[in-house]
Amino acid sequence: MAKAGLRYFAAGTALAAFTPSIAPAQAVAEEQSISDIVVTARREAESLQDVPVTVQVVTGNTLAKLAITRVEEISKLAPGLNLVNAAGSNTSVTLRGVTWRPGSGTPATPIYFNEAPFDPAQVIQSLFDVGQIEVLRGPQGTTRGAPSISGAVTITTRKPDLDDYGGYVQGLVGEGRHRDLQGAINVPIIKDLLAIRLATNIEESRGSQVYSVNSDVLPRFRERSYRATILFRPTDTISLQAMYQRRNTNTRTYVQVAGTGSPGLAAQGIPANFNGPALTVGDRRSVQDLPLSGRGTVDLLTINASWEVFGQQLSYNFGRQFNRNQYVTFSANDVLNIIPGFESAPTFGNVGLPKFATHEIRYSSLTDPDRPFDFDIGWFSKHSGGKGINYFTPAYLPGAFGSPLTARPGQVTTPNERYVLNSLTNIRLGQKFDSFYGNIRAHIDDRTELSGGLAIIRDRVPVNLNVQTFAAFSAFTSPLLPSRAACPFASPGAIASPVYTGGVVCETPLPNGFRNSQQQNNDKYSEALYNFSLSHNFMDDLLVYATTGTSFRTGLPAINNPGLPADLVTPDPEKATSYEVGFKASIGRRLRVNASAFQIDYKNQLNTFQGTQYFNTVSAARAQTSVAFYSNIDSRVRGVELQIDARPVQNLSLGLNLSYSKIKSQGGIVPANPGDCAGTAPVTAANPINFCPSAKGQTLNTQAPFQASINGGYELPITSAIGAYVRFNANYQGRNPNFGNFRTASGFRGTPSYTVVDLFAGLTGDESIWDLGIYAKNAFDKQAELSRVATINSVFPSFAALGGYDVVTTSRPREIGVQLRYAFGSR
Repeated sequence: MAKAGLRYFAAGTALAAFTPSIAPAQAVAEEQSISDIVVTARREAESLQDVPVTVQVVTGNTLAKLAITRVEEISKLAPGLNLVNAAGSNTSVTLRGVTWRPGSGTPATPIYFNEAPFDPAQVIQSLFDVGQIEVLRGPQGTTRGAPSISGAVTITTRKPDLDDYGGYVQGLVGEGRHRDLQGAINVPIIKDLLAIRLATNIEESRGSQVYSVNSDVLPRFRERSYRATILFRPTDTISLQAMYQRRNTNTRTYVQVAGTGSPGLAAQGIPANFNGPALTVGDRRSVQDLPLSGRGTVDLLTINASWEVFGQQLSYNFGRQFNRNQYVTFSANDVLNIIPGFESAPTFGNVGLPKFATHEIRYSSLTDPDRPFDFDIGWFSKHSGGKGINYFTPAYLPGAFGSPLTARPGQVTTPNERYVLNSLTNIRLGQKFDSFYGNIRAHIDDRTELSGGLAIIRDRVPVNLNVQTFAAFSAFTSPLLPSRAACPFASPGAIASPVYTGGVVCETPLPNGFRNSQQQNNDKYSEALYNFSLSHNFMDDLLVYATTGTSFRTGLPAINNPGLPADLVTPDPEKATSYEVGFKASIGRRLRVNASAFQIDYKNQLNTFQGTQYFNTVSAARAQTSVAFYSNIDSRVRGVELQIDARPVQNLSLGLNLSYSKIKSQGGIVPANPGDCAGTAPVTAANPINFCPSAKGQTLNTQAPFQASINGGYELPITSAIGAYVRFNANYQGRNPNFGNFRTASGFRGTPSYTVVDLFAGLTGDESIWDLGIYAKNAFDKQAELSRVATINSVFPSFAALGGYDVVTTSRPREIGVQLRYAFGSR
């Protein structure tokens, strides 16, 4: 099918409501049909309706019209895709039910930034000067090199214009002290040959707007980003583009909790609610004494080059990530406020300048209507490593906050260093991944296409963990000891405490290196992946297709859980096979319907389980994973997706997106939390983690299986130069089973369904040169509970009172604001 004459659609699938710019009435009437959407899902510009792949598209114009400044908000427009930008390893990416978090290994859903798949945690950030975002669903391993079974997300920044000057500036002011100013300027240095584009984003807010009842320090999010892009095109066949971006962040955040507060412990004189009052999800409160705080600087470099040679195209894509984080970050670990008036010491982070680079070389055919096939072959490489991460962590032993006989929470807020076990952890993570891939598309006739691809991947994951502990003492007492003189006989090496003289208090020395631990891995894997697709146009506006493909993903060793048995340290690699059928139909120029159904069969799926308790061999006490524990289990995902765009009447646009994907266990065992299954024993050195049986058919989703969004807009020309608009977006999240995370008196439950509605209204000029509007995100202030983890007292277990709180996350509160945009020239 001919692809000439395709032009970029100003928004994307299910976003037609936001695409038209107000112009004279005659021009508006001419724009009432649904325009073609151009995508690069198969690495070339094609009409969305011609591609046998499920794709959703969002452009920079759409981001501006919906006041979107965070990547997370893309989830509102692409149901089934959930992006969470949170502190450290709490960042996550979910697509078709499959969730990835930092530390869990190769990303399940790669996120490409100008064709380079960077660390998702560094890309799920602010959005500015974006050209187009594409959400690709289904296997990607033989098309882009990086393996993926559920899909990928591509983000493309705006390219410099070689012909015209131009640019824009836009700003918004909203509740929660949200301030965002961004803009860009395009300068053709040598017309038709060399151009540069400079862009920036300055943003400040109160972040998630979770405040602490025990601190006057306010949460904060501050970002300063700068980007320069150069385009050099010496001939019609040669193009070179280079982009460099620096992003500086400074954050203060609190961990939200909900519950009755501590019930206290009368036998030890610990009063109820010593750590804070009863709090509900709607309170949006924390009980920490101080927030988590940190600063970060991340630079991204991309180079995209292409050369049409010998009638084909040779391409090179390069990506380089620089983490320039050498700073002190305050890691507030006492989220239950077990020790009122105190927060743990700073964690000294020294990330250095790690190596993170990707290379891709592709040789592909140019579209030729006289050739019965198209092809591409390539090599992709991602190598990461470098200096690694060093951090200093204290463990508070008995005696740190007072005598074991008389100490009560909050009575001592300055720990006695004699009873603090300090440890220095060095982690060196790396990955050396290479993929050799090739694809061929055979045009059987004018309406039928058969395509197939093969990739050979090689993956090596070197990991080195070294934990060094320093000398300390651990105090203890016993009513069986008649006098202080009896201490040496109570335990080998025990002596009378020189600090606590009231009663019989003894201590045991812990020498340097007493609990040192090392872990080294250098796992190597190789695998062959395939992908096949058959599509047929039954008529000009009806495409039916079927695809199948495989994927392979490695998991990282459990470096945050030192001392686990060897068979639990490194999960097995994940293998998956996907099957999908779908159709794409257009009815005239006013209605477009795309639908698909899929199934993914997983062998050793890398699953995420939050709040897992384990035995920490450094502190020699029960602990809880701060983010997640990763484990293998066979599973199956089944789902459907539906996209509808419509222009039923003049000036009115409507869009509907539906996504359903449910992961079900095929039988096995999963990490347990207390109460998950009968007979769960306390974790000890001999029993470092508990497991529960997972019956076949058990739901394993971490996000709501059913999600939907409905959006629309009405454009009203007022004069030949001014128009008005109203727009809306309603995002529905169905009931979330969230296995193992939600505690009730009788077991576990899911979160109820909820809907968040965003509203927009304003005035705009001819061709959207200027735009002045107001917005209300989460207009009805829906406070939905998104997750809940039963959290234990692992900061100072000597205080035996329960914390009385669960750690929760909620939807963002309502934000009402105003935004203004002005553009000129090529923009």
